[in-house]
Amino acid sequence: MDSSAQWMQKIHAVQSKRTPEAWQAAQLRIEQARQHEVCYRKCKAAKSHAVRSRALAAEGLRQMAVSARPEEHLAVQARWKSAQEASKKRQSLAMRKADEALSAARGEVDEAISDAEEEEDAAMAEAAQLVGAADVRNMAAIGQEGLQPRERAGSSAARASNSGTVQKLLQQLRQEPKDEAECTAKFLLYEGYGAEVEEMRGTLFKFYEESRPTVPEAVAVDMDKRVKGIDSTEAMGIPDGAREWFVFHMMRQAERNNLNMASILDGFEKKLEFLASNDQSECPVCLECFEDGGVHAAETLSCCHKVCKDCWKNWSTVMHSRPFCPLCRHEEFLGALAERM
Repeated sequence: MDSSAQWMQKIHAVQSKRTPEAWQAAQLRIEQARQHEVCYRKCKAAKSHAVRSRALAAEGLRQMAVSARPEEHLAVQARWKSAQEASKKRQSLAMRKADEALSAARGEVDEAISDAEEEEDAAMAEAAQLVGAADVRNMAAIGQEGLQPRERAGSSAARASNSGTVQKLLQQLRQEPKDEAECTAKFLLYEGYGAEVEEMRGTLFKFYEESRPTVPEAVAVDMDKRVKGIDSTEAMGIPDGAREWFVFHMMRQAERNNLNMASILDGFEKKLEFLASNDQSECPVCLECFEDGGVHAAETLSCCHKVCKDCWKNWSTVMHSRPFCPLCRHEEFLGALAERM
C-alpha cells in the first residue's frame, strides 16, 4: 500500500499539470488507438478462424487417408464438424467482445484481457483436441502454410501451389470412393468446408466495410485493392473436360479461396496492429512511454483502452481489486485519487 500511495501522489501530480487542451488532444489519440485495437482484434479473429479451418480440413483429410476402414471416415468427419463449430464460436465470441468494447457502457469493474496471440493459440489447441490431432503445432503450421501478403505471393493459384501439404492431401479426392461410407464422409467434409469458406467471405466483407472508415486513406486504398481481388470468374466451377471426382475440384477451389482471404486478412492484421501500437505510445495515466516488457508494458483492458502494467496494478490495489477503466470514467478516476490523497 505504501508503493500504491506513492503512485497516487505521482499520478495526481502528473494529471494536475495537464491543460484541458492537452487532455483533449490526448483523448483523440487514445480513442483512435482504441478503434484500431478493436479493428485489429476483429481482423485477427477472422484470419485465425480461416487458418484454423484450413488446418482442420487438412487434418480431416490426413486422418481419412490413413483410416484402415471406410466407416472410420464418418467418425473423422464428425470430429471435424465439432472442431469447426468450436472454431466458429471462438471467432464469434472475439467479434462480440470487440464490438462490446466500443458500444457497451462500462460497468463498475474492468479487467485486463488476454493478448490476441494467446487467444489464437488457445483456439487452435481446442480445435486440435476436438478433431483428434496428435500434434497441435504441426496442425497449426499447415494452417499457416502458404500464408503471406499478396504482393509477395502473387496470384491465389500461386499461393495455393505453395501450400504443398494441403495439395498432397487433396489428391485422395481425385477418384470417387466406391465405398458408400467413405464417399459420404468425404462429400460431407467438402460440403461443410465449402459452406464455411462462403461464410468467411461474408465476414471479411463485413469487416472491410466497418473498418475502412477508421483507417488512414493510404491503408483504405490498399484495402480496396485487395478486397476487389477476392471474386473472379475462376473463383468457382469445374474445369471443362475434368475427369476427376467433382469434389476434388470444388474442395481445391474452396481451399484456394480460403488461402486468398486468409492472406488478405493477414496483411490487414499487420497494418492494424501497427496503427494500434503507434497511435498510443504512452500510458495515458502516468504519461510514461510504453515498453515491450517490464512495468511499463501496455495492458489492454476489456474496453480496449491501454494503460501500463504498473498503473493498472497500482490502481487495482487502490480499488481493492475492483478497478474501473481510468479513461472510460476519467473524472471519477481523478476524483477517486483526490479522495485518497
